[in-house]
Amino acid sequence: MYSEFLSTLSGILPIDNQVCDQFLQKLKFANVKKGKLLLSEGEICDKLWFVKIGLVRGYLLTSNQQGTFDDNTEWFAKENEFFHAADSFVNQVPACECIETLEPTTLIYIHRADLYQLYLDYPQICCLGRIIAERSWLKHLALLRDMRALSAAQKLEAFHAVSKELTSRVPQKYIASYLGISENYVSKLRANY
Repeated sequence: MYSEFLSTLSGILPIDNQVCDQFLQKLKFANVKKGKLLLSEGEICDKLWFVKIGLVRGYLLTSNQQGTFDDNTEWFAKENEFFHAADSFVNQVPACECIETLEPTTLIYIHRADLYQLYLDYPQICCLGRIIAERSWLKHLALLRDMRALSAAQKLEAFHAVSKELTSRVPQKYIASYLGISENYVSKLRANY
């Protein structure tokens, strides 16, 4: 049940068996339908999730000039990736983002209180958490650089190069929102792939 999870962890940092057993005891498992909101704006994120099977996205709702809300995708998480609403999870404040499944999804998760206790009890797990956070931050910085420096066509090309399979799995409107370009332009550019 947890083989992909353990494989991902050991690929980041080897963990001895005793520590691994303690960690596994705290994990939970969930099968979630497509379109399920895992976190709504204003809720406090108290879980760190791992995608075993499926696809998830995080997004913000921002008011527009028409008095309605725009849905702005901030990130995607696919198989063997971790996700959470970072500010809410770390600072235990209401989330400004929502998290939803884009496909039927199988998740492994740990509650924040359990994870933080494991951090205190086992330096290996604390080090593992730091490495995961650092990698996530670097991925976010690369995205910010791309958003500032690349043209619309270059943004889509970079997205396709890094996340080729997502180009076919993610609805076009979410790719457009994620890249900050129009859906029609994404459609035109995607025709070339």
